[in-house]
Amino acid sequence: MDIEKFLITHDIKPTSLRKTMIKALSNSQTSYDELVNLTGANKTTIYRNLDLFESQNIVIVTEISGKKYYELADHAKAYFICDKCHKKEEIDMPDFEIKNIKSVVVKGVCDDCS
Repeated sequence: MDIEKFLITHDIKPTSLRKTMIKALSNSQTSYDELVNLTGANKTTIYRNLDLFESQNIVIVTEISGKKYYELADHAKAYFICDKCHKKEEIDMPDFEIKNIKSVVVKGVCDDCS
């Protein structure tokens, strides 16, 4: 992916920090703390950029056990989280009639822990 072009396409100025953040977000779900450690930027700057990305609908936020995870996504995502082993698995998004859903977390016990 051409990150600079991707940012410009979404009306975001492609700074060095933003390109680093997008690269990290495109590889996997990333926590706020991981982004701070990766970039060395201050916490406020990271939050502002995450808010910008979310407002442009290029990042979705999934909250798991009180911790937020960010990922680059062009569609809503659903995850199953095992209450015992905490394994996370992406599942098919349920068909809701509600609009503007960005993420869903389903909790339970996986087959391995049953």
